[in-house]
Amino acid sequence: MKRLLSIVAISALVLGGLFFIAVKTVPGQNFLLNRAATAIAAQQDVTGEGLRVFVCGSAAPIPTPGRAQACVAVLTPEHFFVIDAGAGSANNLGLAGLPVDRLDGVLLTHFHSDHIADLPTLNVQAWATGHEGPLKVYGPPGVQQVVDGYNMALAQDRVYRSEHHGVSFMPPEYGVMEPVEHAKEARLEFGELTITAFEADHSPIDPAVSYRFDYQGRSVVITGDTIVTDRLRTMVDDADLLLTDALSLPIVETIKKGAEGGGRDRLAHILGDIQDYHAHTEHVIELTKNTGVKMTALYHLVPGPRNKVMENVFKRGFTDNMVLTHDGMWFELPADSDTIDVVD
Repeated sequence: MKRLLSIVAISALVLGGLFFIAVKTVPGQNFLLNRAATAIAAQQDVTGEGLRVFVCGSAAPIPTPGRAQACVAVLTPEHFFVIDAGAGSANNLGLAGLPVDRLDGVLLTHFHSDHIADLPTLNVQAWATGHEGPLKVYGPPGVQQVVDGYNMALAQDRVYRSEHHGVSFMPPEYGVMEPVEHAKEARLEFGELTITAFEADHSPIDPAVSYRFDYQGRSVVITGDTIVTDRLRTMVDDADLLLTDALSLPIVETIKKGAEGGGRDRLAHILGDIQDYHAHTEHVIELTKNTGVKMTALYHLVPGPRNKVMENVFKRGFTDNMVLTHDGMWFELPADSDTIDVVD
């Protein structure tokens, strides 16, 4: 026993010494800094076949630790699109090392602030990393006004960055986002990738759309904000993966009652208003059971769970093919296959 204690004590001293050298000394700090710099500069490998889906934001506007607002990225070897860009999502895209210099465009489902707030940051990231030409922003009628407003607000920023880094390095015209309007029902073709916009029901918000991606025999539907509709049922019936807006009524009602009891009348009012224009978890469960969708993943969580108890409430009644997402989660769908790999 004494020998064991001695070994443990010596090991602790050695580890403590190594920790001190690595963290508290200049050579140790430089070694770790070089390792970190290599990781920071690395880009995500997107050369694999099939569709890959990255959750860059899984929360709604209600503040939630560790979760950005609504954002999903869809990648193929030849394509890269971001669906919505809520606050904090551009940071997640950067931390994941996704190649925003080759971003084909941002697709907006609607124009609530928690779906568009990080457009300027994402645009600057693309511009600074060498994106060829202006970043395209797709959306239903109204996208022109949103993009024009941001472009106007960022006019001085473009001047500063181009003058600082050089006009040839950051051409100011490349920093001006380009709006691309499509109808609420539309089909967009990008080589082997087909993106279908279809009408969502986020009433009274209009327009609102969802998007379906089809590529090499695989399919993904991303709803944005909506309730469950017959149109959504049709679009997901043969889909591989559904990422859907979801509201937990038990959690929202409990917080609402707490707000009423605590004199926070405005919060209680808002929590009452939001209940009829998001998909309730029980409706998402029913949709999953009664359509042919292979996997359903909940994002834009209302409210974003802050602990395991809230996560478990969200997952009440989940089927085996349902997932509660978090920021940084990947879904990989190899071409011409039935496999869906979930990578935490």
